[in-house]
Amino acid sequence: MKDRRAQMMVPKPRKSINDIKLEFKRKLDTTCTYPYGCCATKKGEFLFTNYESNNGKLIVINAEAEVEYTILLKETYRAYDVASLDDSTVAVSTGYSSKQPGIGIVDLTKKKVIMVIDLNNYPYGITYDGKSLICCVGDKDLHVISCTDYSITTIPYTFLPRYSYVSTHADKIFLTNPDKHTVTCCLYSGAQVWEFKDESVLNNPRGITIDNKGNVFVVGMNSCNVVVLSPDGKHSKQILSKEDGLDKPTSIYFDKERKQLLVTNHKQFVYIYNVS
Repeated sequence: MKDRRAQMMVPKPRKSINDIKLEFKRKLDTTCTYPYGCCATKKGEFLFTNYESNNGKLIVINAEAEVEYTILLKETYRAYDVASLDDSTVAVSTGYSSKQPGIGIVDLTKKKVIMVIDLNNYPYGITYDGKSLICCVGDKDLHVISCTDYSITTIPYTFLPRYSYVSTHADKIFLTNPDKHTVTCCLYSGAQVWEFKDESVLNNPRGITIDNKGNVFVVGMNSCNVVVLSPDGKHSKQILSKEDGLDKPTSIYFDKERKQLLVTNHKQFVYIYNVS
């Protein structure tokens, strides 16, 4: 009995980012010139944006790695990042646009933009937390857009430049700042929880995504890698690099349903990995 109690009292070893393993699954041709945003639906479709002047579009690829359909975004002309709201609706940020900057709400069933949310500057990275869209707006604080009444509020102390990306997990928001080479974790109040900066590890951070356990995956465009940060921001580990075929990676997405990681390159191709 004493031995059994002793065994029961031994705590399980905590998993760390060093335990994360990637298994290459496939390489996809997005047919995009500049795939700057990506996500997946619950049905297993992969969505990619094409950030090209006057040729903004959303590419939908099915589980068989075939282009299922393409939605031209004539109302916005550009498509920077994409966030899935549900299986039939996504939000697409314009990035720099020759027309009014904003966010297009796209109906995947009707294959068209059903609403445009106008913003006061160019929106880049975007995410959905289940209630609101959170968007990086160039040279502004983060914008929070209610999906109930589309009212807009801002989060103080979150001023970001162009090409920034955002993700959420639990009650926290995670941001990349490519100009300062930082990854920041903050609360919805704007209060900073932690900041990671090491240009030798992560240079020009762009896309960011969080797994089920709070680990933070970030792509470095100039460092040409994918780095995973511990939930407290204190530890980092490079898990993909140029040697793995990366070419100026731009965006990244962790599919929590299938435990898969999508990594898009500056041009055309995306790599998919199983994560364990």
